[in-house]
Amino acid sequence: MSQPVNTETLKADYPVEQVIAGYGVDLRPSGRTLIGRCPFHQDGGRPNLSVYPASRSWYCFRCAIGGDVISFVQRTEGLGFLEAVARLIGEVRGQHRTTIVPRQWPKPGRAAVPARGPAERACLAAAVELYHNRLLTEQSALAYLDGRGITRLLLERCRVGYACGSELAAYLRWRRIPIQAAVRVGLLGRAGREFLAGRIVVPEMRAGQPVWLIGRTFEPDASGPKYLGLPGKKPLLGWEAAARERAVWLTEGVFDWLTLRQWGFPAVALIGTHVRPAALQALEQFERVYLVLDSDAAGQEATATITAALGSRAIPVTLPGVKDVAELASRPDGRAVFARAGQFDDLEQAA
Repeated sequence: MSQPVNTETLKADYPVEQVIAGYGVDLRPSGRTLIGRCPFHQDGGRPNLSVYPASRSWYCFRCAIGGDVISFVQRTEGLGFLEAVARLIGEVRGQHRTTIVPRQWPKPGRAAVPARGPAERACLAAAVELYHNRLLTEQSALAYLDGRGITRLLLERCRVGYACGSELAAYLRWRRIPIQAAVRVGLLGRAGREFLAGRIVVPEMRAGQPVWLIGRTFEPDASGPKYLGLPGKKPLLGWEAAARERAVWLTEGVFDWLTLRQWGFPAVALIGTHVRPAALQALEQFERVYLVLDSDAAGQEATATITAALGSRAIPVTLPGVKDVAELASRPDGRAVFARAGQFDDLEQAA
């Protein structure tokens, strides 16, 4: 690697809990910590691995070892520091000694998406097909989406799905798609468990094909992080449809993005509040960027960061009485309230 490694930026771009989960470690919340079974020893009984999202670190109380996301990749795959960094950012070109099947991580870039091989692309497409068809028969998931104000038409348009957690491997075998492709892309763990099991799944589509997936829990007693995306950098969700417009609405979460798509606004989602340099570069192509992030401290901080970077083209939108735009989706007057808050009455006037 010719460029210096900014480890803090790397740790922010690749959340330690997502990377560890991507290696097949089941994590569940315990206060502000996530716990799971350590992959570095026979971890029976009480799980010994603790993951700390706030400090971007992990520690095994049985092995007495820990570190950050880079050290986890180093230890898991038997790599040196620079090799582990390269594995994360997708710059590996040769073969390395590994203890598990490595994943293909997205490369950074302008609204970048992962570079996939034919088998990986086929695997993602098959998963989206399976999950979407499964959603249409999963009454609990449909009821949850209906309660959030998301229509059946939008679910079909955006290919939203549901991963029940027990069908993907068999479906891929039936389609004669290599199971290892699903492991490499992050859909299946080493033991065959589905990475997005029990979640409503939203794909990022490019040229009619899925390139990345993110899942959200919806059951009250669901374990693990609320949102879980495939390993690697997050793309700007909804980029392709919005990139043709002069103005774009930037949201924080998946359901905010679905809400604006339902109302007919060209929108993209950060999937969180971490504002990546590549995302800022991509947003510079728009004449106006309406910032519709959450009203909490993290959302306000991200709004300030984007406004400072984009200058006058960034237009913050303050929503009255709600945390985010998704809370307006189930209200009959939701779109009208949103339009008044942004001082635009229809899409033509805003764009």
